[in-house]
This record gives sequence, C-alpha cells and structure tokens, in this order.
Amino acid sequence: MQAEMSRIDNRDVLELRFRDVVSGVTGGERATLALRHREDAAKTVRITNVRSEGGEVRADLGDLPLDDGTWDVLWIDHDGRHNPVATKDPGFSLAERQAYLAEPRRRELRVIRDPQGRLRLRSTSVTPYAEVSWVEVGSETVTVSGVLAYAPRGEGRATAQIVADQRELSGAVVAEADLVDGRFTCDIPLRPIVTQHDPDRAHNEWDLWLRTPSHEEGLRLGAHVDDIVGKKKKVVFPGVLLRGVADSIRIRPYYTVDDELSLLATIGREGRR
Repeated sequence: MQAEMSRIDNRDVLELRFRDVVSGVTGGERATLALRHREDAAKTVRITNVRSEGGEVRADLGDLPLDDGTWDVLWIDHDGRHNPVATKDPGFSLAERQAYLAEPRRRELRVIRDPQGRLRLRSTSVTPYAEVSWVEVGSETVTVSGVLAYAPRGEGRATAQIVADQRELSGAVVAEADLVDGRFTCDIPLRPIVTQHDPDRAHNEWDLWLRTPSHEEGLRLGAHVDDIVGKKKKVVFPGVLLRGVADSIRIRPYYTVDDELSLLATIGREGRR
C-alpha cells in the first residue's frame, strides 16, 4: 500500500491519504494499523484509535506508549498480515512544523520516508526550548527573535529576559525581552560582554537562555524547526568589533554542534570582519 500523503498534525494524529480505493478503507471495514520498532521487532504497538473515510485514514498516536527510536508503519490486512506502508510524501512542511512547536509536549513524533519509500515514524523525547527565527548583528547589540517551542504560550504580553551565561565562567548578562503570545524578541547588549571578557581564554563563549515566568530556569535558544542540522559549519554570522580596556573584542553569534545559539567573544584586530 502506498500513501500519497503522510503527515503528523500538531495533535499527534497520523494522517494518510491513498489515491486508490483500498479495501478496508472504503469497504466498510475499519482500517487497522500498527507500529513496529526498527531495533526491536518484539515491540509492536497496535493503533486502536483509527478513523477512515474514503481514501483517508486518521490514526491518533497521542496516548500510545512509544519508546524513542524509529518505527515502521504497518497496515494489517484481513488475514492479519502486517504489511509495510509506502509513501510518496517526504513528510516535511515548515508551516506544519511551526504549528507543531506551539503545543506543549515531552515527546516529538515525526513521519519520515526511508530511501526505499517506506513510511516510518520517529519518536524522540524533547524538552521545551526557545526556537530562534531571526538573528541580526548591530553595532553594539545582537537582536534575536523567535517562539516558545513545546512550552505553554500564554496570551498577551509577559515579562521575559534573555540571559547570556559565560560558559565555564561566572559572567552573566541579562537583557529585557519582549514576549507576546509566545513570541519573543530581545536586543542583547554587547558592551557588558566586552567588560567581562577573560583575556586568558582564547575563546569566551556565552550561551543564551530565555527566562519566562513559567521557566525561570531558562529555555535554551536554538534553531531546529527547519531540519537543517550542523548549522555550525553552514551558517556564519558577521562579527562586531568593540574596544575593550586593553584589547578590542570581536563578538559574533554562532550555532553550536547541537544547533543552539551562543555568542563567541575573542580578542580581535582592527580591520578584520
């Protein structure tokens, strides 16, 4: 069986659409699906909440006990055989991914198509974070904007702060952030970072956190929704050179190996960009 469309909506409902009339989907019988763990075939979970109409199937996965990992999507036929479901859908939509971030959750479900065209489901434990959508480097500030991800989004305006923590050191810079309907923006001042620069370290890294009334411990800033991994080697931001007490300090945003946003401060030289 091959699906023309295969998606997970923001309520963790698997949506499948088939072009051809499929017995068991339109023949008056209930569609039956199951998930089988790729690394442990003994872990097979039957999906009980399945609705079908015409060539469309909707399977609610929200309450299923799914371990982290990749699962095969299987169609159970009249004889009880478990058959892999194929798909033509690559399974990625940026708009749908952004909508998915808006729901509080501790588990992320994604549909993926393997190189042979088979439909699979990936289950991953997640924690709330701050998804970065915009970074702009000014003469003395770095502006960051984004949305709360996997965290409750209150309506209206709320107090919030961006905290830059000096990695492995005690420095900290706190800047007021504007948080409205779950969307944040903040101008991070760079002068305090210059003031607290440790010249004995070749690199001073500053990790960025969004502190809200619901998350006083802070939500790490990162960029994950676009599915582009390894941004550290793919995305380069310009730097700004600011005069310090003894040396000029160059500061630029960068993505870490985990695609989280930080600031890098190094001793700079005039004329370099």
